[in-house]
Amino acid sequence: MDQAIFLIQDRNRKVMSPEFRNITAIILAGGKNSRMGGIDKGMLPVKNVPMIAHIAKQLEPFFGEVIIGGRTDIYGFLGYRVIPDISEGMGPLMGIYSCLLASDTDLNFITACDIPDIRIGLVREMLRLSAESDIVIPMGAGNKYEPLHGVYRKSVIPAAAGLLEDKRLRTSDLFEQVKTMFIPFDGREWYHNINTPEDYSSYAKKADDPA
Repeated sequence: MDQAIFLIQDRNRKVMSPEFRNITAIILAGGKNSRMGGIDKGMLPVKNVPMIAHIAKQLEPFFGEVIIGGRTDIYGFLGYRVIPDISEGMGPLMGIYSCLLASDTDLNFITACDIPDIRIGLVREMLRLSAESDIVIPMGAGNKYEPLHGVYRKSVIPAAAGLLEDKRLRTSDLFEQVKTMFIPFDGREWYHNINTPEDYSSYAKKADDPA
């Protein structure tokens, strides 16, 4: 979709009273996209808009603010606040850390630009369970967890800073240092993580199917 056309539509967004007005939604973008052949996954079209815009439009009615973790020159056209990584080339953990520092709220829902569909019911449940946890993330079959589709508190910032300083860049290392809750979920009917051209082709056919 042409960015100029999207900007015109963006100006006409309806203002709604958000359910999670004191919670920020963060969409992490960028990265090397090596499995996608270097193509920016967030800019792939979904229902005639960039995938990252498709995600933001699902989140905006519910959250007090939506922010994008990525480069302003790439994602600024979306009309949301864009937070670049404090240091480049350090992966998702740096994106989480940078956005949490910039967020105005303690509680944050963080997702990735390659997870095109949101189920607010799951988000609502994670937020409900976050009262006594620093992180809440879903875990599917085979104990496979989804670190970039969960709830994070600002309380993880010191631990994340320490890991980054030590060049320990795995998000899973953060889970070991703070109180993390894993909740079971079954996303077979809706959850997609777009990593390859084949993933995108399969998802795009379903997304464009009017049935």
